[in-house]
Amino acid sequence: MKFSYEDLISGDSIPVEGVGHIRSPLLHELKPTRGIGMWTYNLYLNILSWGKEDLIKFMKMSTGKRLKALDNEDKLSAFDVVTLLEPTRQLLQEAMAFFIDEELEWNKTKRCFIAKTKDNHNEIGCINRDNFDDVRDMMLQVNYINLERSAKPTKFSSKKAQSLWEQAQKHLKQEATKSTPDKRMQLSNIISKLSCVSVGYTLLNIYDLTVFQLYDQFFQYGYLRAMDLSEMAYSNHGGKNFDLQAWLKPITNLEKEQK
Repeated sequence: MKFSYEDLISGDSIPVEGVGHIRSPLLHELKPTRGIGMWTYNLYLNILSWGKEDLIKFMKMSTGKRLKALDNEDKLSAFDVVTLLEPTRQLLQEAMAFFIDEELEWNKTKRCFIAKTKDNHNEIGCINRDNFDDVRDMMLQVNYINLERSAKPTKFSSKKAQSLWEQAQKHLKQEATKSTPDKRMQLSNIISKLSCVSVGYTLLNIYDLTVFQLYDQFFQYGYLRAMDLSEMAYSNHGGKNFDLQAWLKPITNLEKEQK
């Protein structure tokens, strides 16, 4: 499920039937003393975005043990892997709970996280192996992130389908290695830069934005700044095919997925 831009920019929690209300955290929730801190926030994003292979490596590294249950890893989903052991299951629970309004409770019998309202503890949804990939994708969307690779299906309809999936994943993996993390896009740098320009945000009020709103405003400002420079060049030197309405063009990293 892809959220609409209108829902994402609103800052409100977004209701998802059978799951709960997905939310983008406010920036002040990421502060080191009164919030969870950036290290924990990034850890939450990592465990939500990692594929099955990365999760297996993380579990082996964190436990230092050979996990017998992983001998049949081809039959396991990412959800199965990360919920095998209590420590990683608890970490996943904490991560998802940070991006959802409801409280999550692990049900060992059903092997799922039950979502309950915090006031009267009514059960309104669950997160299990069937909807986990969709849920984590939605949680990444509200953080201005989309999954780079799709989770491997537990079954393929044919050998051709499997071959096409493997070729696609190989291509995505190669593309992902071409670039390194851009320090210019770190939250701290974006907060600092956006607070220094005259667009109404300062270090006193910018922390009231959600993570999605911050990235959106940052990219919108960059686009409008480029448009201002383009208009200045046109007014001084003229030119053809200049679109006075170009500044209204929607810009979002989610545009491709929402078409």
